[in-house]
Order: sequence, then C-alpha cells, then structure tokens
Amino acid sequence: MYFDNASTSFPKPQAVIEGINNYLAYEQGNSQRTTGKKNTDMIYETRKKLANFFGVKSINSMIFTSNATESINVIIYGLLEQGDHVVTTATEHNSVLRPLLDLKEKGIITISWVDCDSYGAINASSVIKKVKENTKLVIVNHGSNVTGAIQDIEKIGSQLKSTDAHFLIDTSQTAGHIHIDNKNILADFIVFTGHKGLLGCTGIGGFYINPEVQINPLKIGGTGVLSELLSQPQGLPLKYESGTLNSLGIHSLYHSLDYLNSISIDTIGKKLEKNTDWIVKRISGYEDIEVYSRKNKLGIVSFNISKVQPVRVSHFLEEGIKLKSRAGLLCAPLIHEHLNTNPFGCVRVSISHFTTDEEIEKFLRFIDEIIHNLSNIRNIKVPQVYETPTIYNV
Repeated sequence: MYFDNASTSFPKPQAVIEGINNYLAYEQGNSQRTTGKKNTDMIYETRKKLANFFGVKSINSMIFTSNATESINVIIYGLLEQGDHVVTTATEHNSVLRPLLDLKEKGIITISWVDCDSYGAINASSVIKKVKENTKLVIVNHGSNVTGAIQDIEKIGSQLKSTDAHFLIDTSQTAGHIHIDNKNILADFIVFTGHKGLLGCTGIGGFYINPEVQINPLKIGGTGVLSELLSQPQGLPLKYESGTLNSLGIHSLYHSLDYLNSISIDTIGKKLEKNTDWIVKRISGYEDIEVYSRKNKLGIVSFNISKVQPVRVSHFLEEGIKLKSRAGLLCAPLIHEHLNTNPFGCVRVSISHFTTDEEIEKFLRFIDEIIHNLSNIRNIKVPQVYETPTIYNV
C-alpha cells in the first residue's frame, strides 16, 4: 500500500502511462532543433494547459525546469541583490530555506520569519506586518508538506498589492488538489512540480513569472533557435530554458492535465478532505496519539505515538502491512518547533484519490494494534541528538 503521495504520487493515471509509452516508442527528435514541429507543438500546448490551470494570461511565461527546487533557485538567485529583505514562513521546505540562508550567510539579504500555529497554519495578516521598505520578495508555501495546512494566499496577495514586494507561492503540494487561480492571488511567481498532485513524471517542474518582472537566468546556453546571438535571448521562455528540455516529463504533464480536468479538481479535493477527516477522527481518539493535521484537501495526516520514535512507526507499517509512509523532519525543519515535534519529527501518511477505503481501514486497524501493544514497543531510552534549527536561531 502506498501512503506517501506527498513525496511523489503513485499510481499514475493510465492515460499518462500510455501517453509517455507512445512518446518513447514513436516520437522523434528534439524540440526546436530537429526538423518537424510535432514535439515543439506538444510543448507549447502543455504550456497553454498550465497557463489555464494556474489562471495566468501569458502562455510563454510558463517556464519549464527539472523540479520545484530548481525553479525556486532560479527565482531567488536571479532576483535578490545586496541589501534586499525577504519575508517567508516557518512552514517552508528546504528548497526555499537553504537558498535564502545561503544568501543571508553571505551578507546579501536579511530575512523576517512568519510563525505558524500547531497545525502549520499562518496568520495571513502577519505577513504584511513583516514587510519593510526594502522587502523584495515574499515567499509562502501554499500547502504544508508536513501537516496539509493550506494558507490564505488570496488574502496575502491582496494585501501585498499596496507594497513593492514580489510574491512567490510554492504550489508543490497544492497543484492538482485545489484550484489555483492567479487572477485572485496576484502572485509574481508560481512554482510547481510535476510528479506530485499533477500526476506527471519525476524530473519535470517549472514556474510562472510575471512578464513585467525581470530576473537573471540561472543558466545560459543553447536554445535551439536564434543561434546567431552570442548572448542569451531575452524573450520568454527562452531566457530561462537553456539546454534540451525534458520532453518526456512535459509529455506526461500534457496527459495528466487532461486527466485532472476530466475528473475535476473539486472531486479530488472533496475525496481527500473526506478521507483525511476519517483518519484524523479515528486516530485522535487515542490519548497516546498526537495529531498535527486537520482534515484537508492535500491528503496529508501527520501524527506521533507517545514515546515511540516516528521512524519506528513507519518501520512497523512497512513490516506489518507493507505500507509505505514517511517519517522525520520531512525537509521542513523549521515547522517542527511549532508542532512540538523536535528533534525527531513525525509520521506522515499521505493518500491520493486512488487510495481505497479498504486500504485506509487496514492502516487504521494496524494503528489499533500498535496502540494495544504499546507497552512492548515503546523506546527504552530516547537518545540525545543535535540541536534542531528554529526561526529564532537561523
């Protein structure tokens, strides 16, 4: 059983599998390089589908990268300069934290942190209070990969309209689970990855960039066209897409977006909300279980069992019922201070709309067994570990 969809989704829709198999078997050439335009047209049509999906007007402002981490690096290193100030949150993934702290340690930027509650939710009004005259960028994780909490990015975007700060949202966990319409959000940057809720392959991601915002590209080189230019083309998307694109990954999105539209995002979100509510209510009934999630449309439920390290619980699930989950700090180390889950983090199960009621019930029955045998499996001694980072010591 697969309960780790927040890491990468499985299974993929049959239409996606068939589409990429046909691509590998029958498609030829390299986009904008090999004669013939079928592959190039497919890439453009996928951009168009993504622009519609995220509610943006400029098709060529949808930029392809290898994943959300690369997209975030392009934006952070391409935009921020000496003396800039950044506002971000305690819920961020290391794909945001590490580039920002790299620039902070080099003395280039300063950072203000917005904290969260014990479920990973931030107060939208707290963001605007952190903005200063030199704030260049505000970064908000739309949906927590640890708790499933969804932030009110529409309210944040509306408040930021009165400032000069640019707004970046990370939709790695939310894209494909809830509607994202930039006409209401007003983000300058929307980062996405293809292999989670968008149900595509690994190795493909990207970002939307407001065409009125200029940033430096992370890499420059061949673009397949305008070869006579010895400097990087400045038009979009070429400015940010040097090198051969991941046509296979893009092709997977071409088909997965059709699939998502055919069954509707609302249908997916409602099912995940219903099933996370079921799981949360069931395991919250035990006094030895602490739950860090509310019902949510991301399919995420995180918890701990008293005096049992989370990695051991994940091991029990794997060994006992062949259920794949994840445990630890989950690449988001700063949120755990607010959940009171330092230093070992928590157990995370993350379901998809493919997850069956029978699988959920089997998981819940096994949690029952763990609780009933708790006296035999609790840690005898919790070891000392390194100090974990918080928003107050970074």
